Amino acid sequence: MSRTRKRSLDDIFAGKTQKQCAHADCSEAGEFRAPKTRMLDRGGPEDYQWFCLVHIREFNKAWNFFAGMSDEEILRYRTQDITGHRPTWKLGSRTATLRADHSYHDPFNLREEMAGVRTENGSAETKSRVSLDPKARAALATLNLEPGSSLEQIKRRHKELAKKYHPDIRGGDKKAEEILKNINQAYTHLRSCANS
Repeated sequence: MSRTRKRSLDDIFAGKTQKQCAHADCSEAGEFRAPKTRMLDRGGPEDYQWFCLVHIREFNKAWNFFAGMSDEEILRYRTQDITGHRPTWKLGSRTATLRADHSYHDPFNLREEMAGVRTENGSAETKSRVSLDPKARAALATLNLEPGSSLEQIKRRHKELAKKYHPDIRGGDKKAEEILKNINQAYTHLRSCANS
């Protein structure tokens, strides 16, 4: 039983192929691989042809990747080639958004535990378990907000009060400047509490 030696990729790419040059009237060994069709249409090894050194040079001089494509197809290909032909989206169009229905899996009812106390029949009471430090309560009072306000509500109120008490709008009023300073300190404290 004789064993036939399999050709390795090293043999193929080192030019040790057993193929004949694909050019008509040439009997040299085809050592250099060339595509028969455009890159987008290529699939397997049958989509390639082999040439000798002289004829691969001729082939390369005459090769046009975009042959047979319309101007629109060429422009579309060039545009898609910028991103490696992967899909893209406008900046900011795929940002994460919170769902209003909060339809996430909560097997231990932790969300309701944080929002209030459960009664024996399973309904949630509106008593707040959230304990705030005195500085956070004072900051909420400065911004005229209730405990449990979201970061978005805090930001909105800060922006509203900053516009109202800004010294440039108030003609350089020192009292408004002090009020704005207190508002900014309260906002900074609440924001740091929300981030930690």
